[in-house]
Amino acid sequence: MKKTIILAILLVLSSSTAMGGEYPYIYKGLRPMGMGGAFVAVSDDANALFYNPAGLTRVQNIRASLFPLGIEIGEKAYALFSDAHDVDFDDESETAEYLREHIGERAHLGLNLFPTYAMPRFAFGLIGTARMDLEVRDRQYPRLITNVISDVGAGAGYAHPFIGDTLSVGASVKYIKRRSLSEEYTVLDIVSEDFDERIEDDLAGGSGVLADIGIMISLGAVGLENARIGVCANNLIGNDLGDAKDLDDHVDIGLAFDHEFWIAGATFAVDYVDLFSQLDNDDDFAKRIRLGAEIRLPKFLSIRAGLYQGYLTSGLSLDARFVQLDVLTYAEEIGAHAGQRIDRRYSMRFIMGF
Repeated sequence: MKKTIILAILLVLSSSTAMGGEYPYIYKGLRPMGMGGAFVAVSDDANALFYNPAGLTRVQNIRASLFPLGIEIGEKAYALFSDAHDVDFDDESETAEYLREHIGERAHLGLNLFPTYAMPRFAFGLIGTARMDLEVRDRQYPRLITNVISDVGAGAGYAHPFIGDTLSVGASVKYIKRRSLSEEYTVLDIVSEDFDERIEDDLAGGSGVLADIGIMISLGAVGLENARIGVCANNLIGNDLGDAKDLDDHVDIGLAFDHEFWIAGATFAVDYVDLFSQLDNDDDFAKRIRLGAEIRLPKFLSIRAGLYQGYLTSGLSLDARFVQLDVLTYAEEIGAHAGQRIDRRYSMRFIMGF
């Protein structure tokens, strides 16, 4: 029996793994994204492998996550997927009508598994991420635009303090094996008997070894206690991933400040990503700004909020030491400039570890 288009794409997603306007990435941490993506000068956990390895000097305790399963879904994804169950994708008219009902809608789905071990100055993680974006265009001759990316691999990072902890320098290395699918399919393509085989043929693969180099500078010497600047050069060396979608190198800079309240601690941060406009084809300033804050309450609760590309983000963590639950909502700008086209997303992650 012929598979439906959704099942076909999901099979691709499970065996492998963005659409115009979204900057390329491997992994977005739920904690950083809760803070509006502002993490370059924070980076005090295993997320430093993707944001700034110099921050590993700020890791306070040994922490391991053994089964950190995360899922992310876009606001429009549920309707697109649920409606597909009632469609006969062998029938040209039914397929065309289904696509026309969802013209202009973008469906995003992401899965990730990122087991990590972090200790002061060092972190290691296994990488397994997959994301899919579907969009329907052209009412007269409907076309399904597909962008699917999966990454598997591993990464490790180390940082060392200098000048009495005023300066930290760190580096991380990641091996990534990537598969990607970026194609347009017409109604006739979808109803054809060899559609599944065509998807397999359109899959592209590649691999590379990526390096990040970062620094973090304390501003205590100039009277700004608990403040620091971070700079990180990302995706150096092996960012050409063969036939698969490449990862651009870029430089990010951030500023963060910690403050202790009566019963809580807080961190405030601001980042500017892609300092030299190396990502994608736009040079929009607002898309590159990240603002965020984290409030850590006693025992097990952390609350986060921020601005990511001009859109509000919020996140919450319940941490019982051996289990942790994270929830997040943020919006991705998928247009050429901030405020043009929003894709609101919701994420949840469950962690077992110590």
